[in-house]
Amino acid sequence: MQSIHRILSQILPKICLKHKWQANFLLELLNLVFCVQGRLNFINMSRYSKLNELTFRRNFSMYVDWVELNLAIIHFNEAEIKPKDTIIGAVDCSFISKSGTSTFGKDNFWSGVESCNKKGLEVSLFSLIDTSNGQAWSLDITQTPANLSSKEGKPDEYTRMDFYAEQVSDLLPQLQNVEYLVADGYYAKKKFMHCLTKMNKHLITKFRPDANLRYLLDEKEQAHGNKKYDGKVNWKNIQLDKWVGVGRDKKYPHLHIYTQVLNSPYFKRNFRVVMLYHTKTKKYVVLASTDVNISARQMVFFYQLRFQIEFLFRDAKQLMGLNHCQARDQHKLDFHFNMSMTALNLARLWQKQADSNQSINSLRREAYNTKFTHLLLDKLKQNADLDLILDINLPDIQEVIQLGTMNT
Repeated sequence: MQSIHRILSQILPKICLKHKWQANFLLELLNLVFCVQGRLNFINMSRYSKLNELTFRRNFSMYVDWVELNLAIIHFNEAEIKPKDTIIGAVDCSFISKSGTSTFGKDNFWSGVESCNKKGLEVSLFSLIDTSNGQAWSLDITQTPANLSSKEGKPDEYTRMDFYAEQVSDLLPQLQNVEYLVADGYYAKKKFMHCLTKMNKHLITKFRPDANLRYLLDEKEQAHGNKKYDGKVNWKNIQLDKWVGVGRDKKYPHLHIYTQVLNSPYFKRNFRVVMLYHTKTKKYVVLASTDVNISARQMVFFYQLRFQIEFLFRDAKQLMGLNHCQARDQHKLDFHFNMSMTALNLARLWQKQADSNQSINSLRREAYNTKFTHLLLDKLKQNADLDLILDINLPDIQEVIQLGTMNT
């Protein structure tokens, strides 16, 4: 598609690639993602390209700095870097169904769709979310290794939580404007918090509804005695007089917001804690932040934006072939996962540049129609005896290209 091709032609020269053929391959590949109908695997891609299946298999082993490429896409055409309080990070994992006894990383992982552990693969995604418009962008996706414990484990034991923390610690030094990272309750672990604290970053997460927390005495009361704490939080009979009422949530008025700075004996630190009380179901959710100075409303707003990462997984699986990798090799799997998420970034950038409400599915249909029309026009120009004037920009031909999109 011309718009995707134009964007890539301007972005690829800005990233570090050793050889020109690598840029040419990425240009062909990332355009091809939008054209392929059916599964996005080596065999099917070769049917839509002049490159053969072996070329795709071989080039999926090459190294690409996907983080650099994704950052170039995110900042493409932006006049200035946004203030640090407008960008937050988000991290989450997703299950990838995959068969084969020799596939790298195959293990039992949690499937949120089926709410159980299943045999397959898992990918960990780090994304950036623009708080001004709620737009999420994929930055890095990496595969979780097999044979690692899903529990936090001892400090000297390497577990999945150590792996997730390593991914974050590798990325955050490049993101000086990112101060907050949002993640679901699974990441409320000592190792993960310690990783962020060392880099002067803050975590916003969710605690268990029966979390072991205790009230703090104010400085005057502490000065008159040796006590620092004012008893444990009784979640079955919450003392609302010890909480600060903030009011109703602006997005969901049925949620009442209460906040307090509480201490956790397990984590041995204080947290800004927000209790969201659901007036209809009479239930509550407990959010926590390692930044005790953050406002309660901002904290709730940031955590609500966390769900944007789920849309990245959804769109990548449904439209960009995240589940379709034909390879079993570690490097080829990593290339495929990042290719899918980068293609999704390109699609979202195209929507932003075109200021269009057209869906990504319509974009893919338009890309397929454009490729087919180009091929047909080239054949007609070569073989037709008549002197035809065939231009891709003619209204009648553009009408054919738009066939099947939401514009028709």
